[in-house]
Amino acid sequence: MSSSEKQDLLKTITMKELKEICKVNGLKGYSKYKHNELIKFAAKNLKISLPKLKATVEELSEQRLVSKIKDSEDYVLRKVVNIESYDDELITATVGSHKLKLYNFGTEDFSYICDGKCPEYIYRVKHGRSPFCKHYPAVIAELIYEEKLDPTLTQPNFISGQRLEAVHEIVEKRRKEDGIVKSSGRNIEDSLKNIREDILEISCKNDALAREKYHETAEKVFKTLVDECFQLLEYETVFNRRNEGWDLLLIGTNAPKPYMVVVNCKPVDSGSYGTHRNPKFVSNLKNQCIDMCKEQLMGVYRDYVKYMVVVAPDFNQDVIQLIPEFNEISGGVKLSLLPISTLLYLVENYRENPILTHYNSECLFKKDIITTEDVDELFKKSEEHVEELTSKARKVLRDRMTEISKHNTDSCYIKIDEVFLQRTLEEVISTLNPYLLKQGMSEFTGVKNVNINHDYYLLWERVLKGLTEEFTEILKEQSLLQIQRSALKEDVIRYLGI
Repeated sequence: MSSSEKQDLLKTITMKELKEICKVNGLKGYSKYKHNELIKFAAKNLKISLPKLKATVEELSEQRLVSKIKDSEDYVLRKVVNIESYDDELITATVGSHKLKLYNFGTEDFSYICDGKCPEYIYRVKHGRSPFCKHYPAVIAELIYEEKLDPTLTQPNFISGQRLEAVHEIVEKRRKEDGIVKSSGRNIEDSLKNIREDILEISCKNDALAREKYHETAEKVFKTLVDECFQLLEYETVFNRRNEGWDLLLIGTNAPKPYMVVVNCKPVDSGSYGTHRNPKFVSNLKNQCIDMCKEQLMGVYRDYVKYMVVVAPDFNQDVIQLIPEFNEISGGVKLSLLPISTLLYLVENYRENPILTHYNSECLFKKDIITTEDVDELFKKSEEHVEELTSKARKVLRDRMTEISKHNTDSCYIKIDEVFLQRTLEEVISTLNPYLLKQGMSEFTGVKNVNINHDYYLLWERVLKGLTEEFTEILKEQSLLQIQRSALKEDVIRYLGI
């Protein structure tokens, strides 16, 4: 078995992938070598057949290309891909600041150029180490989106199988965001299943799982799964598709006073995040939160940025001790640390009992490190809050019905006019504002409106059930108390002269 052949194969993969092959195959002592030395060491000592190694390297290369296509999603969704010209011989397009020229697209004579100092094109594509840079699939996706390319009629060069499926996923997402294709709704069960099965492993940088199941790096998958966690908690999220800066922005839209939380995701292979990995931990967080997020917003929206959360498998004590330092230099933004096990516990409990509101959940971000005990306390307070809202609404209903029953009730009916009914309804609604709904007024018509929060459907069920019980209890009481003749009976007696 030729060591040189193995070396040639191993030269085509990254240092990270090479280390993973060594680890999976039980090779010891590989971590001390640099890239070229590791290639020689692995080729000599790996107890794996050449055909199997070749298959492994091909699979790694394929997954890397699929991941590259997924990375191009940002350009398509941000609408920075522009098809300038399109014909059989030449396609010209821009992707951000990069200009691409595609020659003889869909034929055996195909070639393309990506300028704009694209390092991937210069150092990998031109040297035959990769068939394309990430700007190329962005152009293909845009051509399909604009219906200038039908892959069933013209096969895109280098894009087929899993790669073409990844491109179609990007196009479908763009069409949904643009309203061209109606969304089938949230796939909550699948999201929750993936989170339960994978998020703990991914948080510890399980690259094999991330690549095989999600065709992405562990860092990107972790960020995506954390984003899905907060979406399952009914937060609106902004996903930062750029590689630098903050990762997610949570928007507590439904709180009486909306707030925003800047999120930084830290997957760690050791299972616990410490400052030895990032000596400038505090200054970097401050830069991401304040300079790259808060200061980019305008006016009152800056004031909405109140919290920053770091999500990691767990945290070393040295990180916890730096929280006061961040809080001192952040201009009022509070830092919290959120272990991934706590986030998973929070999500699972919420999906089983969705009674949390953005108003109640805000207290979590005021903690230094968020624990499962804090989650339990949050659910306890949320139960008390919904009971309080229900009690207030029931009291308003009883007070108004008692008032009308004194003067407008007979043995058959409680007589309510439209004015009284509207006033009662408005008072009941007011007790739920601004926690389950928000009252306002149209700036154009001056007509009052009510915005009902549909995410709080279980809270509404509890409140409406309480109102129904109160209303039927009032009817029962009046049925047992009232003996006053109805208007119909009075007329009958008068006509009969009895």
